[in-house]
Amino acid sequence: MTGYALIIPELLLLAGALWALFAELLPGKDRGAAWIGAALSLAAGVLVALQGVGGQGPFGDLLAFDGSARAARIAVAFLTTAWLLWTAERGEGRIREAVSLAMFAALGAMLMSEARELMTLVMAVELATIPAYVLMGYRRANIRSLEGALKYFLLSMLTSLVMFYGFSFVYGLSGTTRYAGLDLSGAGSLGLLAVLLAAVGMFSKLSAAPFHFWAPDAYEGADAWAVAFVSTVPKVAGAVALVRLLAAIAPGIASVGTVVLVVSVVSMLLGNLGALTQGDVRRLMAYSGVAHTGYLLLGASTLAAAGFSSAVFYALAYAAPSLGVMLVAAEVGPGLADFDGLAKHRPATAWAVVVLLFSLIGIPPLVGFFGKLNLFTAALAGGSTASIVAVIIAVVMSVVSAGYYLRIVRAMFFGEPAEQPAAAASPIASLALTLCVLAVIAAGLGAGVVLGSLGTLAL
Repeated sequence: MTGYALIIPELLLLAGALWALFAELLPGKDRGAAWIGAALSLAAGVLVALQGVGGQGPFGDLLAFDGSARAARIAVAFLTTAWLLWTAERGEGRIREAVSLAMFAALGAMLMSEARELMTLVMAVELATIPAYVLMGYRRANIRSLEGALKYFLLSMLTSLVMFYGFSFVYGLSGTTRYAGLDLSGAGSLGLLAVLLAAVGMFSKLSAAPFHFWAPDAYEGADAWAVAFVSTVPKVAGAVALVRLLAAIAPGIASVGTVVLVVSVVSMLLGNLGALTQGDVRRLMAYSGVAHTGYLLLGASTLAAAGFSSAVFYALAYAAPSLGVMLVAAEVGPGLADFDGLAKHRPATAWAVVVLLFSLIGIPPLVGFFGKLNLFTAALAGGSTASIVAVIIAVVMSVVSAGYYLRIVRAMFFGEPAEQPAAAASPIASLALTLCVLAVIAAGLGAGVVLGSLGTLAL
């Protein structure tokens, strides 16, 4: 498959976003837009799966259709489908605007994972993140929601400007914006500075420390269903974009790997220790997301093909369980106390959450276990003392993470249920949660196949 046929999935997402944007004038209105969006997202994911790997897309070689891009596009499409299914069934008012924003963000996320040219990456990043700012502040009458969204917007804009500044250095040193000619290994300290400035923006998009500072506030102020989308879909694409960028501009600059390793360790420490004391599931998952970014950066710090693949695989392994947990939080309530006694009146939901949390901890045979195993193996293959210490810290922090994830399990199975339990799960919302659970189990059992399908990044 070649040419415009390769971007039909992206065109389907664009059609869904435009339909939702004008849904007020079309049959079905709010919920109809969500149903149509879910159908188009599902069709986009199936098409990507059928396309295979490779092929010359439109616009020259600006977009890559390699294994990593394919995996990220499939994940983005199916995560968006699950989110839209849940939104169609459980959303409350004005959901067509949220559907439109989510589908524009998903379109940007797909393009982020494919971009192999700096300006293409810039436009894709902004398309993926600007709708996310609006989703985070969707409750316009809630001052905390607006405050969180504003903080998220300001930090993201600031780091984007730093990233663009770094891109200008990269262009000045290499004379091109295409990844194939961006190797800065001979550019000395100025090349190192350019790479670090460029990486700042991507670290921010992934909520890596120290750029995570306002993420918990933004997550706590937003609706849990909005957090479910914003904390997962852009992160999958961001991981692929980061490793593709590092593979292009920093393959021979060992000090870049050291910096990424330091960011990884700091993110794991701050994320896991920060999550231990949280009583709000949105803040807990925000800190948890910082920690998981630290894990995937452990693979990226190797600046080697195996490390890059393991980082992409881990981003995929993180997204489905995180989405599922946040959708349940959106149903029962965002406080840890809202989960009290969930197993007594909704046992299937409680056990589904257990599976998702166990995957995030890294318990076999779920996908989270194989994600961490591949990261640790890739990091240890370098053989450096710093990498070995980082892996030990990662293992210890994985044990620490069990402490705060199991607090949710304890609340569900040993907490006293509320006098008025949360509304019963609808069949479609249950289907969205079931898809997340099946993805976690299937990707775990087929981890070798998924990892092998990622191949080598195209530059």
